[in-house]
Amino acid sequence: MGHFVIGLALLVMAGAQAPQQSAPTPQGGATPAAERKICKRSAPSGSLIETRRECHTRQEWDQIAQNARATGQDMVSRASAGTQP
Repeated sequence: MGHFVIGLALLVMAGAQAPQQSAPTPQGGATPAAERKICKRSAPSGSLIETRRECHTRQEWDQIAQNARATGQDMVSRASAGTQP
């Protein structure tokens, strides 16, 4: 159960990091807000030194966050279902 709580906390912390906006496209035109890449840095589970940089559109980040919430809720419901008689 302790590893679950730590993992869930890491998911929440990774989602709460401030996004870094990427530079405009080199074509000279500004990228529409819906298509602009937002880059975030995160530390892989179990690493204190290594970081990863992931770039996605706002819609993709929203989908990733929604999937993480659904996974977390599923894990909680499975854990609570296993502890009841």
